[in-house]
Amino acid sequence: MALKIPFIGEIEFRKFQSTTSVGQPPSGGMQVYTGTVSDTGQYITPTAALACSTVNACVQAIATELAKLPWAVMANTPSGRTVMRDHPVYRLLNVEPCGTMTALTWRELMLTSACLTGNGYSLIERGADGRPIALHFLRPDLMEVTRLGDGSMAYIYGGGIGEGGRTVFSSQEIFHLMWMSPDGLLGYSPISFARQAIGLSLAAESFGASYWRNASRPSGVLTTDRDLSPEAVGRMRESWESRMRGVQSAGAIAVLEGGLKYQQISLSPQDSQWLEGRAYQREEICSMFRVPPSVIGVGNKQSYASAEQANREWVTNCLSSWAARLEAEARRKLFRRDELIDTEISFDAMLRADLMTRYRSYSIARQFGFMSVNEIRSEMGRDSIGVQGDQFLQPANMVPASTPFGGDNFSDITASGDVKPDVPIDEASSNE
Repeated sequence: MALKIPFIGEIEFRKFQSTTSVGQPPSGGMQVYTGTVSDTGQYITPTAALACSTVNACVQAIATELAKLPWAVMANTPSGRTVMRDHPVYRLLNVEPCGTMTALTWRELMLTSACLTGNGYSLIERGADGRPIALHFLRPDLMEVTRLGDGSMAYIYGGGIGEGGRTVFSSQEIFHLMWMSPDGLLGYSPISFARQAIGLSLAAESFGASYWRNASRPSGVLTTDRDLSPEAVGRMRESWESRMRGVQSAGAIAVLEGGLKYQQISLSPQDSQWLEGRAYQREEICSMFRVPPSVIGVGNKQSYASAEQANREWVTNCLSSWAARLEAEARRKLFRRDELIDTEISFDAMLRADLMTRYRSYSIARQFGFMSVNEIRSEMGRDSIGVQGDQFLQPANMVPASTPFGGDNFSDITASGDVKPDVPIDEASSNE
């Protein structure tokens, strides 16, 4: 059954401001705040940026890592927060946002779109009761965001699903994942900001490809003291290139006849520090996305004693900010205001220590009484052992110093943490 998306008549195009938003949509392009042309002469579009291996790796790292993490929907109760797996929004965020894709695919699409364009959009389809029943991803290159005269936002989508191929949506109908923004209307495009670094990286890749295509050797000239006709020059060039050009000819021996001499006129990649330049550009792009270079295999220096510490920096400096943006937009638009609901993307799996460290942590938690056996087994992905696994322990030496010990009194303390008030101190002492 096709989705029916109504045209919102109360938001009319004549109500739009006479001047469009700061982010001007270029002809046939993306609505952005900054330029898209690098000084190398290349247009840094999302497709062109993904052709850069470093951009591709950074975007994949952010999108796939966050897409696979559990996204909890919790009810705030007087006794604490309770995970609500039966809430309809939980299924949208973790299982199936719509009938055409999984939650993992939807999150990857939203994050990839936001990493490349600064904005990720999805239409929120609601049921008769106003609750969200589906999230439909919308292409960012077909979306235009503007601010109306009353200060509210309008989303104009040109995906051919409304009247005249353009549909206007209000802010509450669009799940908008936005990167940092100057005015809260439209997010900056990360690749537009990094267009110079990306352009240099792409240019370096093109240089490397050209270098290998041209026999993996520097360019040069053939010289001779003899006078050559244009036809002779052409035949000589054709003969040289046919024998010496191309990767398959790398290392071949050239035989020069007729007094010809070869003279090198360009620097080798080593002389021009091509490799060092490429490494520097990769780190520059990583810093733009705030992705630690080691995450995408850049560099061989590891300054952390464990993978847990490296992941902690990865989460703190990059992933947590994207998670916070997703959580904030979900709280604002996917739940009713009268619901005491919270939502959180959990990084526990990423920050989990090695097995021996976790066992020591569980042992401390069990001994000091803030985790039960069943809670520990649940974190380890194992079944409950029954009601006996819900009991908590309490160290005997952690009771108040004035509390008497001894005999039955001691057993009472270790079992429940309470001391019988009718047991005299001297009686307790006599039982020792």
